[in-house]
Amino acid sequence: MELALRGLKDHPDQQIHDAIVQEEWRHALQLIERREKKLKKAQVNDWLTACKASVLLMLPEPAKRRQGRILLDTFYSKTPPVVDFNAVETIQSFAELRHEPDPRMDILRMQAANAQPTDEQLHRHWFLSCFRMRDWQGARKAGMTYTKHFPNKRDPFFWTIFANFMASRTLPDENSEKQLCGTMAYRMCTKAAEAVVLDRDQELKNGRVIRNLDDIVFLLDVYESQRKYEEAIEILESDRTGIRSRIGRRSWKLVTSKIRLLGSAHRWLDQFKFCFELLEDASPVNDKTQVHGFGKLGNDGYVWTTMVNATLSLKVSSWTIDGDATDAETSETAVRGAIDQNFYKNTRLAVASLLDDYQMDRNAMCAGMYWATKLARDVQGEKLATKAFEYFETYGHKTFCFNDLQSYVGAMQTPVIQCFLHKVRAWLMGRGYGFNHLNQDKPFDRNTLMAKTNALKLEYCLIYSRDKDSDDVTEGTSIETFIVECLNCYGFALENSENNAEKPREIAERFPGDDAGLLAAAALLKFGRKTQNDQKLRAMILLDELITRSPAMYEVFGTLILLYVRVGAGSLAARTYHELSIKNIQLPTLSWLLWTRLSTIHPHRSQFKDVTLPNDVRVSKGEADPVQHLMQALDYHMHLQETDQQEILEFLEAKQYASLHRAIRNSRHNLNGFVKYLLFTEWARTERVSGLHHKCDYRTLLDQPVNTYDNRDESSIPHWEHPDSTPLLLEVMPGEWPTVEWLSHQMTIAHTFEHVTNGSEFKPKSNVNPNPTTYSEAETSMTREEHGQYQTAVECQSLLNLFESQGADEAARTAASWSVSASFESIEKRQQAVNDELATIQKQESRYLWVISDQVLAPSWLFFHVCYINLDTAILIRRTLDAVEIANRKHRILDLQSASDQVMRIRKLCDKLHVIIHDVAIRLYEDFSSDRYLEPMVHSIIGRPSDPCEKDPIAHWLRHHFDRGTDDAGKAAEAYVMRLSRAWCEALRNLCKLASPS
Repeated sequence: MELALRGLKDHPDQQIHDAIVQEEWRHALQLIERREKKLKKAQVNDWLTACKASVLLMLPEPAKRRQGRILLDTFYSKTPPVVDFNAVETIQSFAELRHEPDPRMDILRMQAANAQPTDEQLHRHWFLSCFRMRDWQGARKAGMTYTKHFPNKRDPFFWTIFANFMASRTLPDENSEKQLCGTMAYRMCTKAAEAVVLDRDQELKNGRVIRNLDDIVFLLDVYESQRKYEEAIEILESDRTGIRSRIGRRSWKLVTSKIRLLGSAHRWLDQFKFCFELLEDASPVNDKTQVHGFGKLGNDGYVWTTMVNATLSLKVSSWTIDGDATDAETSETAVRGAIDQNFYKNTRLAVASLLDDYQMDRNAMCAGMYWATKLARDVQGEKLATKAFEYFETYGHKTFCFNDLQSYVGAMQTPVIQCFLHKVRAWLMGRGYGFNHLNQDKPFDRNTLMAKTNALKLEYCLIYSRDKDSDDVTEGTSIETFIVECLNCYGFALENSENNAEKPREIAERFPGDDAGLLAAAALLKFGRKTQNDQKLRAMILLDELITRSPAMYEVFGTLILLYVRVGAGSLAARTYHELSIKNIQLPTLSWLLWTRLSTIHPHRSQFKDVTLPNDVRVSKGEADPVQHLMQALDYHMHLQETDQQEILEFLEAKQYASLHRAIRNSRHNLNGFVKYLLFTEWARTERVSGLHHKCDYRTLLDQPVNTYDNRDESSIPHWEHPDSTPLLLEVMPGEWPTVEWLSHQMTIAHTFEHVTNGSEFKPKSNVNPNPTTYSEAETSMTREEHGQYQTAVECQSLLNLFESQGADEAARTAASWSVSASFESIEKRQQAVNDELATIQKQESRYLWVISDQVLAPSWLFFHVCYINLDTAILIRRTLDAVEIANRKHRILDLQSASDQVMRIRKLCDKLHVIIHDVAIRLYEDFSSDRYLEPMVHSIIGRPSDPCEKDPIAHWLRHHFDRGTDDAGKAAEAYVMRLSRAWCEALRNLCKLASPS
């Protein structure tokens, strides 16, 4: 009830106030009527009328609600208009509480403000009401009226600018007022900038003036939105509002804005000169007086990149001569073009000289590589390779080395790649860290080991990660040998870090060589895709050890979570997600890791039990509950809008308009975040399939248009692959990468379920297309099962629409009857096909099972996915048939006796689906609940003791690594396999319960 307090908190009637706050509507009505009786008729104020009308509308009785409507109509049509601020706020607050916005409220506020033009409170709250509702057109009118009556006030002036600016950004292009709003905001900003004077005391007397840095940044936003680039540059060069002015305070933010604006204005010469001067000031060999005075701050990667791009723009720019131009104009254009081209010839020498001055500086060396990729005339990129090797020599021991190089080395051709990697190998060999060779006699060198890890990443990126055949680059080295080299590097670092630990184990973020272990896991996944599936087991056990060793490596957590989901071990994925330290602010960007399609793989609470594993952290039963994590993330999303609104109002009150603009933009992204709707569709399916309920009802999201902004953070999965190859994220993702179209189809299914369950009206949202033939499976990134469910949902929706149409004549009823029979037939055929395919699910060639070895067939994510999707579809079909029978009793469109055979067959097919899934799940559960698959799965990880090293060097390394001096080398692998088997058993047991025919 905090929403309704805005009109009550200042009123003296405490009893009415308390009753409304406690939502005791009947008691509040009694107190209001008792108060009215005590007052004379002429003394009954508008606030009591507003409270009475609002409270009556909160009561369930239709008669009371009608009485409230009549009072509310009287309130709006009163002459003279209501001017009591508390009364207006009470009506507005209760309207928001009932989710029933009334367009007459804006008219009422406008009338109140015009009736009392000197009441500043009415003007402020008229604007703030429109501002809270994001009604920028209404806010414009409120702001202009406020400014008219209070011309010297600062707030109304800048509020009007902001409302016009936001209206110009949000109105559709075809709206005639879009340009008008932008122009008005621009002109008012210009007046505010012109009003700035050098005398501080004189400036404080004027409210319509730029006063601080945030005002300048906001002014630049307005100018850029209107493409007034030249005028914005003049502002930044002015003595009153520029970078060096008292207001600008030599802000680096204004410097980057000027660089950007010079490029937007196509002033490449000035942009190059400005960047060059900044870099000259920051040069370590500069002994001259600084031009701009920013010193080392000018050595910025953005400045370097922009300078190179400006030089390239000078090269490609050309001066066109208009056919109607005069001779003088033609001559001037030719001279300008000659100057421009002549300047470009000198810029290359200037840039080369500047790069030499910086020598081993990181930003300069990255700029040199960027320069080489843009200007190298040789196709093979030999100059780029030279620059890249120089960078590796200097920064190879740094964690950021590979990320910097990855942006450029992908452009190299095969011969250059061989030469570049040969130099890198030779450089490492000279330090005793060569490939296939680690000099154990040399002292442990953390920096050189990190350089070798970066070299391995380069090998993986340029050679082994490529989807196409790369035998011409590998020089006879197989990916299997490369993986062993990564493992040797990881093991060498592990051994030396334990013996010579530089930090205590419990606080170290990452140890030397940890990236080599993660790289080995990534290569194993690539290797498994090309050869055999058992490499996933090896990758998982390696990643699990890395989590214990370096609990702050988000990349390991993200990869392992998706990998567990992909192999159908939902409880292990939930447990890993539970151990990941996620702050609330990260939920909108990271919760998708666990909940992408998890409702079709593990839609139930976790019953995971502890399994003792070396160095493992115990997680008690129920602590790693995936459903609980889903509720936590959704609750945060539901309250995020309220938090954003509070932050926005704080920026408005603080008069920080540039920050306010960014906060509103972020709020819009949060409101339309992809992850929020993804979580909602997952929650809806979890609730349907497993019957779990939550105290918070998230169905209000169905009323919001799906205008999605993709806020998924992909940085939690390492991306070390070649630009032309499939990233690791898609290797471990269960199914295709979900797109906006995929999400729209999932929302359509959720709407259909809501319709058939609660009878609510089906309203397709902005990008929800109910036509199943519009998108193919590939276009929407849907699996075959998801596409089939979507088609069934559209059929069910069409059925309900036919039965709910009223007043149809006999001919229309006959046509509807034929359509219903056709829909029944289509649903029956689709369900029969699903049952036939599921009946073959345990065959060796089945696409639903994970072939670990010739002896082991494990349930993959696709097995659970197809089961739960089809169980969910069966629920939809049953509910639709029930709704059809109810609707037909009312409208009498179909003779149910004639369709009873079809309906009965469909119901039997749905029942048979449960039997098929139950039987298959039981058989798989019996296999994995015994120790039948234990030994073959252990051998898939570490091989057999009798196998020679040459047969499977990866298995040999893992066996030696997990031996750790014990007699039983397979102990750790066996414990891990047991944990994985128990996760499958738990998932299969829950599937059996949900698919039980009873």
